[in-house]
Amino acid sequence: MTLISKEKFSEAAGLSKIPIPGLSSYLMKVMKINNLNEVVKEAGNLEGADFANYVLMKIGVKVQFDPAELLNIPREGAFIVVANHPYGGIESLALLSTIAKIRPDTLYMGNFLLKEIPNLEKCIIAVNPFENVQNSASITGLKMTLKTLSEGIPVAIFPAGEVSSYDFKTSKITDPEWHPVVGKIICKADVPILPIYFHGNNGFFFGMLKSIHPMLQTLKLISELFNKQGHILKMNIGEPIFLTRTKGKVSDPLMLKNLRSKLYALKNQLHN
Repeated sequence: MTLISKEKFSEAAGLSKIPIPGLSSYLMKVMKINNLNEVVKEAGNLEGADFANYVLMKIGVKVQFDPAELLNIPREGAFIVVANHPYGGIESLALLSTIAKIRPDTLYMGNFLLKEIPNLEKCIIAVNPFENVQNSASITGLKMTLKTLSEGIPVAIFPAGEVSSYDFKTSKITDPEWHPVVGKIICKADVPILPIYFHGNNGFFFGMLKSIHPMLQTLKLISELFNKQGHILKMNIGEPIFLTRTKGKVSDPLMLKNLRSKLYALKNQLHN
C-alpha cells in the first residue's frame, strides 16, 4: 500500500495547477515522502506500539528514560498525558511506545491525517481542535476524547497542537501557548495529569521556518523524521498532577500556564 500517492500529494500541495513535468515526483523525493511510504509498506500489519517501535528502529532513533519513571504512569483508571512537541514525529512515536509499556489501552489525540496511517488507526482519536472547534469532525473528536476518559481509558495530548518553533520573546525554541480547548478537556474530565517532557528539538533552522511561513515547517516535518539516524531521544516522565475541584469549572488560563510550567520544569531532570 502507498500511504501518500503522487496524485494525493499533488492535490494536497496544489501542484496540479503548476505545469512542470516531474515536479511532484521531485518534491516527494526531496521531502522524504517516498521514504515514509517505504517504511509503512515494510511495517506490514504492525499496529500501535509495535509499529512505533519498528519505525523508530528503521530511522535509527533510540528512546532513553529512567525506567523508574515508568512507576509514575497510573496502572488503572483514566488520566491525561500532556507532552511538549519539539520534533513533530519521533516524540509522537516515542510517546506511543513508552506509554504502551504500562497502559497499552491509551489513545492519542492527533490530527485527522494520522488516521490515514492504517497502522495507527485504532489508537488515534482524530481531531483538529486547535484550529476550528466548530468543525463537525473536531466536535466529534472532542466528544470521543471525553467519552474515552469517562470509560477509564487514558488519553495523550500535545496541548500546543503544533510543533515547537522559535519564540522571539524568549529567544528559545519552545511550544506555543497551549490551546484553551485543552483546558476545557482537563476541567470536564477531572482526571490526573501526567506530564512528559522530551529534550531537544529540530534545530534553529527548522524552528525559524514558521516565522517565514507556517507551511514551510509543515512541509519539512517528514524529512526531519529521516535525518535522526543515531539520535538518542531523552524523555522524562513526571509524577501525576492531581488538580483539585476542576470538574464543572470554566477552564482557567492560569491553570494551563501552571501545568505548562510544571511540564517544562522536567527539563532540569535530564538523566545521563
